[in-house]
Amino acid sequence: MKIQFTLTAFALVLFTIGCNNATRETADAGQQHTDSFQQVEHDHADGDQENLESKSEIPKVVLDYGKRWIANKETTDGIANMSGMIDKYDRTNGDPKALKAGLEEEFALIFERCTMTGESHNQLHNYLLPIHQEMSDIDFSKSEELDELKAYLGTYKNYLE
Repeated sequence: MKIQFTLTAFALVLFTIGCNNATRETADAGQQHTDSFQQVEHDHADGDQENLESKSEIPKVVLDYGKRWIANKETTDGIANMSGMIDKYDRTNGDPKALKAGLEEEFALIFERCTMTGESHNQLHNYLLPIHQEMSDIDFSKSEELDELKAYLGTYKNYLE
């Protein structure tokens, strides 16, 4: 419980200071996003704690009128690095605590290096929140759970480029 609280507090600090700018890009006047999501101003200090509490409360990632969102290179590299760590991990003799520490460090760097703004930034957070939840709940010694995290990391290219 203490570890989960610490991870949640750490994520909230990253949300607060990690991104350089949380301004929203405005959509063209003639375009409307689907009713499946509500466009709201995103402030790292406002509301993310609630989203971390339950997977059912985490907003889903939606596309930009059917197109993938443009992400900064550091974010894309960070997701690739996390996926690579899981690929390279020796599931028989590897140290699950070392893997978790490495993944958490890379995850923190994604927030630290965040330069995205607007709705693409918001959608990136929608993508990243389940990873945070997964990493707090995962048993890194179980291959099935690592496979689930790896599979989710593989969905990055479905939403962001």
